[in-house]
Amino acid sequence: MLYLDTIYGEIEIEKLLSSLINTKPFQRLKNIHQGGAIIIANSALNNTRFEHSIGVMILIKKLGGSIEEQIAGLLHDISHTAFSHLIDYVLELDDENYHERIYSDVVSHSEIKILLTEHNLSIETFLDLEKFTILEYPLPSLCADRIDYALRDLYKLELISKEDINWFLEGLTLSSNRIVLKDLKYAKWFKEKYTYLVEEYFNGKQNSESNQFMKSLIRNYYDAQLITKEDFDKDDFYLLSKIEKLANENIYEMYNNWLAKDTDKQPLKTKKRIIDPEILLGQQIVKLSQIEQ
Repeated sequence: MLYLDTIYGEIEIEKLLSSLINTKPFQRLKNIHQGGAIIIANSALNNTRFEHSIGVMILIKKLGGSIEEQIAGLLHDISHTAFSHLIDYVLELDDENYHERIYSDVVSHSEIKILLTEHNLSIETFLDLEKFTILEYPLPSLCADRIDYALRDLYKLELISKEDINWFLEGLTLSSNRIVLKDLKYAKWFKEKYTYLVEEYFNGKQNSESNQFMKSLIRNYYDAQLITKEDFDKDDFYLLSKIEKLANENIYEMYNNWLAKDTDKQPLKTKKRIIDPEILLGQQIVKLSQIEQ
């Protein structure tokens, strides 16, 4: 399958991976927006979990990761619910890990398990994603998941160019099967861009307000048992449609009316994200913070 990615360009995807992409659970990710409720405030910020998951797989492949790790990259967000982390805010889960809690159940009870079995792969291999250290590695280090969503969001926000992305990708390498950088200049660049993304986008006013609005709106319906966790299992458009039917009002009108109200709008509490890239200097791995001291 030939796939054109927004930031990595054209790439050939092998049959097993393309078959996984064509499954119903994976196709659902086309309607799960990466930024959650901010899509209501700014329709241009429309990256999806579908694009991101394929992007993570591509990045792992570019770095020489195994087919198993590429599959893990494809599947890592398969259990994200409507509006991504919105359910974490509704349920007040500080670690923003609801999708991780249900991941095993989602992949084990879907056609994904059958497809993997047909290719002599066990679903058990992909239930513990933490062992795939190119895909996931604890903050403040780099990993494919973290790099892809940062580059993808920065590009969508027009804060970096494709030339910037290609330049940065040249600076990536593997050491002890995790992502490190070849030079100090790449580490400084990524830290600066990632920090800006967190402070001005993830923790920014527009993102905070849109998710706070949706959190308070849905929480009322959730407490009244008019919206359930199962509704989140569908996608953004299903959940929006249900909300609009319950409220008998357009979501954008509701949001604008909420913004216009002279009420105290508490900042949205989000997961703390700090990056400290590792750099390969000779045979030694050194954190950027150690060099900057």
